[in-house]
Amino acid sequence: MQVERVVVAVADPEESLQPVIDRAAELAQAAGAKLILFHAVFEPALSARPLLDSTRLARARGALVAQRTRDLERRAIPLRQRGLTVQTHVVWEEPAYESIIRAAIRENADLVVAGPHARGRTIVPFSFRQTDWQLLRFCPRPLLMIRTVEAQPGPVLAALDPLHLNDKPASLDAKIMETASVVAQQLGVELHVVHSVPDTLYPLGSTKRSQAEVRKKIGKQLQRSVKKYGVPANRVHVLQGLPERTLPVFAEELEARMIVMGAISRRGLKRFAIGDTAERIIDAVPCDVLIVKPDKFKLVLGRARRQRVILPKEG
Repeated sequence: MQVERVVVAVADPEESLQPVIDRAAELAQAAGAKLILFHAVFEPALSARPLLDSTRLARARGALVAQRTRDLERRAIPLRQRGLTVQTHVVWEEPAYESIIRAAIRENADLVVAGPHARGRTIVPFSFRQTDWQLLRFCPRPLLMIRTVEAQPGPVLAALDPLHLNDKPASLDAKIMETASVVAQQLGVELHVVHSVPDTLYPLGSTKRSQAEVRKKIGKQLQRSVKKYGVPANRVHVLQGLPERTLPVFAEELEARMIVMGAISRRGLKRFAIGDTAERIIDAVPCDVLIVKPDKFKLVLGRARRQRVILPKEG
């Protein structure tokens, strides 16, 4: 994975704090990548049925698109002054997550950066932003979800599953490692590898000693699989317990900058869905989360839902 084009899903260009833009700009500068600041705007009050749509409504929509474009351009100016290549794009479309995905595909983005609103010095939880969850489910490109206002100072943490439980393909672990290795190198931070062994994996009646042997065996297997990425043995960690409980605590102890993890579809479902465990981890971790999907993941979007927009004349 090479990060050359980054689409930034800006939820609200008028928010004073923009951790999504800040984090994307930091990564883009380190990678020498192009930034595309993207915003999908839609106001039900300015919408109407096709037969009842009017030029007046189209002009009002155009005025709002123009205002949001100016807002994004103001965000872009200091980034360009830092030497970054920045493009802005505002569309009138809904739902927002489909617009963001279309932009990522259209721009051939290597990474999409998104996240909930920032209010004051806090991040509004994911449950307040349905768009974020839909992106987690359907975005075909690597997706960096911003979880904190300021980046943590610690390492990049790759969450692997050497046992390939829950239908997780072996190729996904390789993709996670490749992605995590590139990001850690570009950011100039350490790369750590982690796996959690749930208690249900141990045989009934197993002792603490036998459980420790199981974890040791898994640890050696992990060390062999990540050796080519230059990860030393002391940065390979095997935890005991449910991953949704152990990973957030471990990430906090390391002050991890981000966790890179995979997302897979649930067995028997035609539509892609983030698993319950992954949802709980994403909701609980105290750092950013970079989600990658299997190579076989395919997405079919319906037609974009747009309405006529008349932009104001310049000058």
